[in-house]
Amino acid sequence: MALKRKKISLSEAEKILKKQKIVFSFWNCSSKRDTPYQNYYLPMKKIFGKAILFDPRKLRAIHGSEKMNNLFLSMIKKEQPDYIFANIRRDEVTISTMEKVRQASPKTKIISFSGDDERDFEPLKRYQALFVDCTLVAQVDYLKNYLKDGINNIYPTFGINTDIFKPIDTKKIYDVTFIGKPLKPRIDIMRFLIKNKVNLRIFGPGWEAYPEFKELYLGALPTEDMAKTISQSRINLSLSKNADGVPHLKGRTFELAACKSFCLVEYFKGYLEFFEEGKEIIMVKNKKDLLSKINYYLKNEKKGEKIAENAYKKAVKNHSVLNEFKNMFKEIMERPEIFRSGLPKIKENIIMLDKKDLEKKDLEIENKIKAFDYISFSDGNDILLDNKDQLQTYSLKKTGKDASCCDYYVHDRILGNYLMTNVYKAFNYLSREQISQMLCPNQIMVRKKFFLANLNEFRKFFRGENNLLFNKKNTCLISIPLVAVKTLRKMDPGILFSAAFHKEFAIKAYLLMKQKKILINPYIYRLAYLIVRDPLLRHCFIDALKNRKNWVLQSNH
Repeated sequence: MALKRKKISLSEAEKILKKQKIVFSFWNCSSKRDTPYQNYYLPMKKIFGKAILFDPRKLRAIHGSEKMNNLFLSMIKKEQPDYIFANIRRDEVTISTMEKVRQASPKTKIISFSGDDERDFEPLKRYQALFVDCTLVAQVDYLKNYLKDGINNIYPTFGINTDIFKPIDTKKIYDVTFIGKPLKPRIDIMRFLIKNKVNLRIFGPGWEAYPEFKELYLGALPTEDMAKTISQSRINLSLSKNADGVPHLKGRTFELAACKSFCLVEYFKGYLEFFEEGKEIIMVKNKKDLLSKINYYLKNEKKGEKIAENAYKKAVKNHSVLNEFKNMFKEIMERPEIFRSGLPKIKENIIMLDKKDLEKKDLEIENKIKAFDYISFSDGNDILLDNKDQLQTYSLKKTGKDASCCDYYVHDRILGNYLMTNVYKAFNYLSREQISQMLCPNQIMVRKKFFLANLNEFRKFFRGENNLLFNKKNTCLISIPLVAVKTLRKMDPGILFSAAFHKEFAIKAYLLMKQKKILINPYIYRLAYLIVRDPLLRHCFIDALKNRKNWVLQSNH
């Protein structure tokens, strides 16, 4: 029998929220000039009686990942908030920390934000959603993917802070403007427009690294200054492709609409759920189409202004983040049976095989695993972390693939976790031979049928020989570390230097230098010992320190 939905009026919900407390934890959320603070934290301050900031970026830069997670947990124990709103990542505020939150503050509801599901759903968000009470989904065309997995505690979002993104009465001084980071698809478009003599201006972090745009680049914009620049532009560009060239919904399109400023949007069909094409939005399908429409709307500004007016009315009516949050919390109150976390129960039988098992004859192995469904592995070099069996079994069931591969830490008794893999980046950017070198048996779980069909290949895998067993077609990836290994595998230096490994030891070493504690902390002496013993680690350390800004200031995903 279905539970009767508890009805709460919006005004009642607002009164309840005014008596409650929320912890807001997004990467870089303490920066008052950045999007998390401006677009999410400020509305939360209006809604809740108390809104507490916790910035993983800032605290990781001071203390490192492990202590940052401990500080988060201590703060939750002390504050006992009604809600946590977090952008949970791989090794920032982790799923393990979320489980400890349950014990420390059982009544706290955890809300997670997912903004890039075209990249993150498959390897990350479908698993993190099991540990939170609600996932706020920005790529609304991915709602069906969550529902297909049986994840119903989701809420669509595409709200903007209309107190910040609003029309500014100012003179138009730019013909064409782009605001955003220099991703490869965007760089190609900028080059094309410049070649075709478009009067273009570029804003956003990172473009200073490209001297060819020096004359057109006017610097990064804090969020509160964006509305003015947008309003000063005759045509704003909203480019929909991510770094991999995959189009998706961009919040920028909604921000431009809320500023009542005309924009040309790189085509993505998902926008048609929000705006009527030709009346409220103009999309372009390729570079030539973009150039043609730039020239047309520069000559026909009134037509662009009419479209901008229509888009503005739609945006302020339907996409105020303040109203969106109020309605979300109201629904969470009304439907507590839906908005709650729940890990899947394991019904299948799992057996772990070690090196000695793989040395047995085929028939002995077949008899040993006869009563089991899935096979996991240990080479004696591993420390199993929480939820490994649950999540890998779940991944095999949901994807239907033959193998599951999670991330792993490289762990030392003094250094702790000093390296972390990124299997998603490895499988997307490394060759199959390179992937084979960095994989270890401990991070793999497979179906019994696949194991028996490739038994000799698994023996080679255990011996450390290169194999081509695993690929994107037959292997599902879990971009969460679920196991730690005690020693680093031998591999080509380029693999360790690549984005397939996150160098936590470089962050820690840099922090100790910055805090002038490098000579009094045992961490650096243990690290020096390992570096002397392992030339691969030594070269990696030097390379990472040269680029320490990448490790300290940027998200590791």
